[in-house]
Amino acid sequence: MLYAAWRTEMGFSATVQTLVFAVYVAGLIPGLLVTGRLLSRYSARSLLLVATVVSVAGALALSVAADPGLLLAARAVQGLALGAVMSASSAALYSAVPSRPRSFTALLVTLTAIVGACLGPIGAGLLADASGGTTVPMLAAAGAVAVAAVLLLAHGRSALPALPSTVGPTPAPPVPQPAAAPQPVSEAVTAPSPAPRSHLMISLTAGTSWAMAGLYQSVGPSIIGTALGIDSLTLLGLIVATMLAVAGLVQVLSHRMPILLGRRLGLSFLMVGIGGFAAMLATGQVWLAVIAAVGAGIGHGFTYLSATQEMGELNRREPVRAAANMSRYFTVAYLCMAVFTVALGMVGDLWAMVPAAMALLGLLAAGCVAMLFSGGHPTGGPAAA
Repeated sequence: MLYAAWRTEMGFSATVQTLVFAVYVAGLIPGLLVTGRLLSRYSARSLLLVATVVSVAGALALSVAADPGLLLAARAVQGLALGAVMSASSAALYSAVPSRPRSFTALLVTLTAIVGACLGPIGAGLLADASGGTTVPMLAAAGAVAVAAVLLLAHGRSALPALPSTVGPTPAPPVPQPAAAPQPVSEAVTAPSPAPRSHLMISLTAGTSWAMAGLYQSVGPSIIGTALGIDSLTLLGLIVATMLAVAGLVQVLSHRMPILLGRRLGLSFLMVGIGGFAAMLATGQVWLAVIAAVGAGIGHGFTYLSATQEMGELNRREPVRAAANMSRYFTVAYLCMAVFTVALGMVGDLWAMVPAAMALLGLLAAGCVAMLFSGGHPTGGPAAA
């Protein structure tokens, strides 16, 4: 949410703005993978403590950053820390004592991610507007994470046991992890199994969805603010939060939907979001910005949910390659998001931001069409993750 404010304060280009976002995304991948391996040796609580301390350091660095170099380094560190938190916290919740139903745990993980993703942009916008800069929002973020570290120290003195070494890496995404539909044993055995597509096609489908989400999380607020004549970071944060909240709620409410139907709905709504965004740029109408945000949120929720469930079905059929499949899946999805946002910044600097956004949104819409007709499931049943 603060990328536009940093760009105004420091006067760097749109390319640098998107790079600051991209290094944050790039940091997630090693954070997920390394933590997944470390969970076989250290407790989730210990890794969470280290990650929160690193995140506090990154936020403090951002609060005093005066040049793009420090922004890039601090955001990369924060991405690494977030990847570790996502992986370790998921492991902690699923191995908690006393144990809870997996459906409840998955819902808890999803809802907390939704709340955090929505409050972050709005809170940052409010504090930035009130203080007239980016220092106060980052100090507040550092304080919030520090409180979480204190709670970790004070609560649950008996550390959680390390996961068995046979578990391997368990990467988790920085947005809500869709839950598998709970089924009775008899139903799970007799239900028809969908035929998943290739790993690459599933990953590219998720990447197409994440590219649209990355637009809203990087240069999107700047573009929307310019098109609509909005200077308030609070209002722009509300637009971003709307998109993220809708995406999260879709994942929570539609986890039983058949994979093929979910993918078709998701990609169709993504194209609605793309069309609404382009129309907003052309006309400057606020109601089109709302349609774009809601469409992108619904599309991202359905598309990412169906892709992750489809990957779960692929892993069920290839259990030996499950860990490697998930690692490559998240890597491809995040790379698509990073490449799209950086390309938007570079083309925007060489051309102009609005026509660059129009052109790349057109390419993204073409990708949605390609994924829409990339194959289906003969049975259309939900995946068994």
